[in-house]
Amino acid sequence: MEITHETRLAPPGPVLRNGCGLDAGGRRASTSPPTKISPDTHYRQRYNNDSLYEDVMEMFRKCFSYQKAAKDSTWSLPTAVDEVLFSEYYQLESLQQLKIKLNDVKSKLNDYVIEEWSLHTRRKDPAGEIPWRLKSETKAEFVTIAWCKLFECLNRFPALVKGAQLNSLHLCEAPGAFIAALNHYMFTRYDKSEVQWQWLATTLNPYYEGNPVKKMIMDDRFMLYTLDNWLFHKDFTGNIISSENVEDMKQQCEQRLGEVHLITADGSIDCIDAPDCQEEKVDLLHFAEIVTALEILAEGGCFVVKMFTLFEATSLCKLYLLNCVFKEVHVYKPCTSKRGNSEVYVICIDYQKNNEQLKKILPKLREKLNGDNVLLPLFPKASLPKTFVMQHEIMCRFFMNCQTNAIESNIYSFEIKQSKVNIKRLQALRTLVCDEYFTRYKVEKLPEELKILYKYNATIDKGYKTQIYHGSHSEREMQKGITMEEQIFQLHKQLNDLYKSLRESWQSFDEEPANLDLDVRQPIPITLYKGKPLETLDSSLFANVHLFVMRGKLNELQASDVLWPDNAQIIFPKENVTLKYSEFMQTNFSQDQENFFKSLLENLLKHKPSVVKIQNMPILTHYAASILRYLSAASYKTLEFCYNPEFEITLEGLGENSMKYVEQLYNAVSSSCCNGDTILCFVNIFQLHHNHFNKSLTWYNNKLLLENFKSILYH
Repeated sequence: MEITHETRLAPPGPVLRNGCGLDAGGRRASTSPPTKISPDTHYRQRYNNDSLYEDVMEMFRKCFSYQKAAKDSTWSLPTAVDEVLFSEYYQLESLQQLKIKLNDVKSKLNDYVIEEWSLHTRRKDPAGEIPWRLKSETKAEFVTIAWCKLFECLNRFPALVKGAQLNSLHLCEAPGAFIAALNHYMFTRYDKSEVQWQWLATTLNPYYEGNPVKKMIMDDRFMLYTLDNWLFHKDFTGNIISSENVEDMKQQCEQRLGEVHLITADGSIDCIDAPDCQEEKVDLLHFAEIVTALEILAEGGCFVVKMFTLFEATSLCKLYLLNCVFKEVHVYKPCTSKRGNSEVYVICIDYQKNNEQLKKILPKLREKLNGDNVLLPLFPKASLPKTFVMQHEIMCRFFMNCQTNAIESNIYSFEIKQSKVNIKRLQALRTLVCDEYFTRYKVEKLPEELKILYKYNATIDKGYKTQIYHGSHSEREMQKGITMEEQIFQLHKQLNDLYKSLRESWQSFDEEPANLDLDVRQPIPITLYKGKPLETLDSSLFANVHLFVMRGKLNELQASDVLWPDNAQIIFPKENVTLKYSEFMQTNFSQDQENFFKSLLENLLKHKPSVVKIQNMPILTHYAASILRYLSAASYKTLEFCYNPEFEITLEGLGENSMKYVEQLYNAVSSSCCNGDTILCFVNIFQLHHNHFNKSLTWYNNKLLLENFKSILYH
């Protein structure tokens, strides 16, 4: 017996019980009887198979629309703001029971190895061919699953974009697929002469090393070439869980865009090791996204926010808030969203910005964005209308059933060898779902010159996916209780696996010295980036992300940070000058780094060395890398990376007026910052990434850290 892959809560016709009422083209369906062949009959004839027809249609039906009666005044914000906001803790028992039921099903996945399970679900995904066809046939720009999902939302809810003139803001946007999808939509729906589209985006900043690896998307291939459109706020972190950053973003949007007509928010937090607490972990982030949208969005604007399960009272209140200030609210799971996850998109149309009660509530909401606060439900239980709570529960039950059936189906197909008939049927389903996507949403090819990065396509590296987690959830939980000896054994194995995975990338950077032919020979202008001081170094775009994950594990076994070996130093061989980094390490990373490089520049001005050697010292921050880049372009003729017998970066051959440029850099390093900010980088970030300099420095850091970690484990 074959397990059905979705729960059928809606009839096969175009009108859905839950009130979504959208036909195959994404328009409001008519309830009057057709005079000729109905759409339902048309589709059945097209597929020539009732079962396949049902399964294809089911992929596009996962939508719920809240229905507010025209004369119902109970769906409104409370008047006594100070007395009611965040005043009561409660849960709805019916929703908590749904959460328990879902977690019981999700727990069946605990023993599956994540790599094998991910591969299996990708192969079984009925929508799995859509991204491939978009890339290979349509040649769409920067296609990812996120691209497919937003493109689907835009077509399913055409009111999101009301015309060819559009200003949009994209929250938690890295790597940038929503922007590319919106660009494709705009220029294939409107004539290019009509389109007047401006956009800004924000995300946790991968160029800021104080943001943890596990909280960020490190892929900057799109961001680097559109950097002027990205807002990282005054502290340069890109963190929107901050009332000051929200205010800064609001001012930037007013100055650069004017009115904002569309806001998207695609944020999430890594919850793979706490799958039963996903909703609680993302609660504050989703709250910040909603507050930001309500602050910035123009009257009549639209908002698209990714959320997950909505069982908690805090989520219930968020949805009620959105229903009170938008004319339409839909909860939608695109067909390209993985069936077995909890992800849904809340589509909010026609913002009622001039709501008097909202004006009183928003300042109170902003106050909650000043730290990692634990939020109480926004509204008291008694203020939520029964009609809303009932609809919300129906919605939660609908999407929970969709997810549980998808998980059960995937487990069945993983454990039971599939017959040739089932395999053939799945392939037919994948093809038909892809055809349906292209037909429904009128996917067209976009001319190259209308793509955002058309000038840079030849220079952009291929995409990559970083798999941080391995094994099953149960295995990862067991690892938390093992002995130190067992931890060291596991780290040895992980280190060897990491070395093997990186070895292929080093073929062009072998053990011979790499004399870098710099892209820029003339001096690089000093460009200062300022922001929040780095209390600790938590990430780097100049080293493999897995090395930072391993560094965290090694630090738990060590008394000091394993990134910095004792023999890390800079020397002037002819002048017999040595600067040891360990002598500058105190307690504050940002201050230590500044003191060290300030001392380096002082000694460069004093001794004017023709040769400078950086030995056994990783260059991991934009602060350090920009100084190296500046010196190599302005003051020294050659830059050489050596990996054997020692790890060494050599600057050699003083150029003309070299000390003048060193003095300019020293003055920049010495310049004071106000408001608690510090300097984070000294040259245009574009000069530090996706070029030969970046690749050489990254391989140097990777090899150095691997050797250091290996030495620590063996001793």
